Amino acid sequence: MPSLTVENYLKAIYQLSDEGVGRVSPGVLARELRVTPGTVTTMVKQMAAKGYLDYISRRGVELTDEGRGLARSVLRRHRITESFLVDILGMKDHEVHEEAEVLEHVLSERVLDCMDRLLGHPTHDPHGTPIPPA
Repeated sequence: MPSLTVENYLKAIYQLSDEGVGRVSPGVLARELRVTPGTVTTMVKQMAAKGYLDYISRRGVELTDEGRGLARSVLRRHRITESFLVDILGMKDHEVHEEAEVLEHVLSERVLDCMDRLLGHPTHDPHGTPIPPA
């Protein structure tokens, strides 16, 4: 199971590229994650060694099939969580992002499936963004 940091990197790369296809420069990734470029370089090398990324120095990173699948899983957890917080708990759209950022890393697949079923298997989150399929 990837760490919270790895999941955040995967999600950011997926969102910065065209749904995980295409290279993202380390500088852009560093700005998105609010870390130094050196921190990004160290992390993406580790993630490449685990098979999550294809990293080429000075050209950037691209998700592998495994990395893309993991990124979609994190995005799915995030967006279903946002939907649950709005539709079931009655929170406002603008209140749910930070809560979902925390919860996306701790929800089990079993709980996520129950939330999805309770919500009626939504296709979009409260902001209108598509929810990746299971």
